Amino acid sequence: MYRSVRVVLQNSTDDVMTVEGTEVLLGTWSAGLGLKNGESLDRQSARAIATESTVLQRGTEAYARLGSVNGYLNVHWHLPWIGDFRCDATCSSPLRQVDVQVNEDEPAAIAVLVTVTQEGTSPSAVPPGS
Repeated sequence: MYRSVRVVLQNSTDDVMTVEGTEVLLGTWSAGLGLKNGESLDRQSARAIATESTVLQRGTEAYARLGSVNGYLNVHWHLPWIGDFRCDATCSSPLRQVDVQVNEDEPAAIAVLVTVTQEGTSPSAVPPGS
């Protein structure tokens, strides 16, 4: 593994989110951290997924689309061999809000938290232990 991205998807809504489409564009899913069409992310739960590069001088890039009764969550990340990490996460519903936090302490192994909340709440406004 030369470059890796670990993404934690945090579903802080009352919707079950289902994987509608996913693809690794560059690299491969990390062992045990892949994502498949039809899998679910239960309400008020989290799931880690990760991709990694398998070839020297190549990065990793992937895309995931999760659907619920309140629209779609689209997440795309790209960690090139040289250059800046990019992660875009959007939700098609005005009733949902998406927050992305990136940890780049180790530039070759990026960690990302993507939190989906119901409109009017934010990840920091959720009391600890909820």
